[in-house]
This record gives sequence, structure tokens and C-alpha cells, in this order.
Amino acid sequence: MIDLYHGSPGKIEGPLTPVLRHSTLDHIHDKPAVFATARIDLASLFMFSFDDVLASIGFEQDIAYICIWGRPEQFQPKDRGGYIYVFSSDNFQKVGKDYEWQSFEPTLPKKIRRHDSIVAGVIDCSAQAYFIDDDKIMDDVVNNKNNRSVILKNLVSENQKISKNIRQFS
Repeated sequence: MIDLYHGSPGKIEGPLTPVLRHSTLDHIHDKPAVFATARIDLASLFMFSFDDVLASIGFEQDIAYICIWGRPEQFQPKDRGGYIYVFSSDNFQKVGKDYEWQSFEPTLPKKIRRHDSIVAGVIDCSAQAYFIDDDKIMDDVVNNKNNRSVILKNLVSENQKISKNIRQFS
């Protein structure tokens, strides 16, 4: 039995209920599920709400990251925090990517971790956070979904700025 994690921008009361979403081409699932991962860094990225902020998340070279359009001081008023739900792997099956787990029944978390700041929460969970306020760089990030490491290795993450949980691209 291992701990699994699920990130969410909002608090969910009671058990997490399986859902089926086809919001992007990446969603290839055909059965409602509660998604979780053994990687807290990946789960932390899903605390982010994309409702009113342009951002992109990714995972390359074993590094989970988020790129947020703008500057930290512009984002700060929109940073409402987020939640990490911790589950036992008992009700989950490994399905999909090697770090992805799914439960097909409502699942009650054994612990809920609240992060007052998404950026601080992402950094605490060892994912890398980047603010990008250059149109060309952000366009490159959005358009190169599977090869952003060549762009990000030249940028300074928020992790580097505060010397915490730094992971750098090669």
C-alpha cells in the first residue's frame, strides 16, 4: 500500500466521485474514474485553476512544472490556493501512464492538505514554477507541448529564486 495524491483548486467535501471528462484530446479514458498519482509533484499541478489565468503544465525529464503567463505580482491576487488529497492505494488500479492510478468508485481521502498559495504549494511539492511575461517564450511553451525543456532550461524558476526544491532541465 502506498500513498496516492490528487490535486484540486477547490475543496471537495466527502468522497471524490469518479468523473469522465473529454475536455482535451489528451483525455482518452472511457470510464468515469477518480485520478491519482504516486507523484505529489504531478498532483500539485492540478491545484491550479485555469479559469482566469493562462498557464500550461507539463512533465519532462522526470520534472513536473507549471508555466504561468505574467509576473508573480500580477498573479498573486488570483492565487486562491488549492488542495492535495491523499489516498491509500487500496481502491486504486494502475491504469494509463506509469504514474497514473484510477479508482472507479467514490473514494474518501485519508488526509487533505490545504495550500494557501498554489505557487508555494507547487514548490513545496517539488514541482517547478515559472512565470513568463514574454509573448514569444509563452507562445513557444504553448506550441511545443512535448519539448519544453529546451525552453525552460534557460529560464529561472520560482524555486531557484527562493532556493527551494530546485530541479533543472538539462
